[in-house]
Amino acid sequence: MNAGADARYLLLDVDGTLLTSGGEITARSRAALARAVDQGWTLVLASGRTYPSLWRVGAPLGLPFHAIANAGAVGLAPGLARVTYTNFLAPTLWPQIVRALQAEGLSVIVFAHRHPEPPLFYVESPRGHPHFEAYLGRHREAARTTPGLAEQAIADVVEVAALGSGPAFEKGSAQVLARFGDRSRNHSMVLFLSAQYGKITEFFDAGTSKWHAFCGMFPEAARHPERVIALGDEANDEEMIRTAGLGIAMGNATEALKAVADRVTTDHDHEGVALALEPLLGP
Repeated sequence: MNAGADARYLLLDVDGTLLTSGGEITARSRAALARAVDQGWTLVLASGRTYPSLWRVGAPLGLPFHAIANAGAVGLAPGLARVTYTNFLAPTLWPQIVRALQAEGLSVIVFAHRHPEPPLFYVESPRGHPHFEAYLGRHREAARTTPGLAEQAIADVVEVAALGSGPAFEKGSAQVLARFGDRSRNHSMVLFLSAQYGKITEFFDAGTSKWHAFCGMFPEAARHPERVIALGDEANDEEMIRTAGLGIAMGNATEALKAVADRVTTDHDHEGVALALEPLLGP
């Protein structure tokens, strides 16, 4: 597929793609994004992060960008001034997922949407797997300890997640992923925290994905995917990489993602974003 001349949307994952392993955006990547915006491309940052976290990453670019947060559950206009897309978990479904994860002994977080306020993170207890506690430590002001979590009437739930690592986490996650595979969009992927790797197992409404959110925000893009360039590295990027006119996997991407990509660039620590975009931007 040749999307170069027609591409007017840049759909860009953040962690493992735009950000280096040190959590930085290189000067060369910044310059490439600035050139794309100057040439009229619409920049869309798509992440599993919440929208305040995504804003902290994107605002220093000094460029207008649309945001897709929580892996496609929430879409926002530039400046996060307005919500343009949402897809919430059904109030009858998310408690079932919570109970199933808890039955496996996993540390669970329920994410609730509250724009323009920051989202809230509901947990049964602040104690759990070290990876879970490290995540809560980063978002202490948003966390709410709520005994009887699955019995609470929490509105606008965008995501249920479990955080951890090791064989027990992998086994428990696999059991619940299989159980709810036909009723939710779910996956388990690496999440880097506190100088070590752990994993996050996430559950969303069955219609949630970065690509679905993008098409909901930009209906014309759904009709003209050849105008979209997408870059990513993980399981929650697969649909956008596979469907965009030009899907580019990072060198550090999963093998499954590389298999569906049109191209593979270098990794996020070796200017993968810039090297992918510069040939498309011209001299």
